[in-house]
Amino acid sequence: MARTKEFDPEAALDAAMRLFWRKGYEGTSTSDLTGELGIARASLYGTFGSKRGLYLAALDRFLAGAAGPTAADILASRESALDAIRELLETSATPPEGNAPYGCFAVNATVEHGDADPEISSRTTGNISRLETALYGALLRARAEGELAPGVDPKSAATMLASLNHGLKVLARAGVEQRDRINTTIDSVMSMLGSPSSAGTD
Repeated sequence: MARTKEFDPEAALDAAMRLFWRKGYEGTSTSDLTGELGIARASLYGTFGSKRGLYLAALDRFLAGAAGPTAADILASRESALDAIRELLETSATPPEGNAPYGCFAVNATVEHGDADPEISSRTTGNISRLETALYGALLRARAEGELAPGVDPKSAATMLASLNHGLKVLARAGVEQRDRINTTIDSVMSMLGSPSSAGTD
């Protein structure tokens, strides 16, 4: 008869996600993991295969939205497409509450690994591509609703906004002293895109 696992793999994966998010892959030791997860080394390897396997599973869990609404969720949450884009940017630049790690796990993974690890790179670049696609859809909606400023190309703007969104997540890690710079950046880009209040006006 198969032996019952001594821990909840889903809860362990959540704990590992936050530990890797906070300390990075290289900064997290196997001892850190077994201590944080409250499991034996044999249980960790038996369930996830290796530290790297656990890291990849944790990154996948983050990208699936385990830490909160995804970008696509936020962009679909507001009646005004431009209001939704502003909310996304402001959410990305908002310091975490409580004991949540700073920054974004996916952005941190990009900074730590770059393109050196193909499996990690495929996940992080795929995340950027999904963000661009979601932003492109929001901008098309903004144009259809008369919110988008004349001359703004939705495809190019989506690429720019995806890059800006990632940059804001990095900048937010520098702390509250960057708040004025972040606010100015968001206000400026939203002014370039247009204003929801101008919809339907000449």
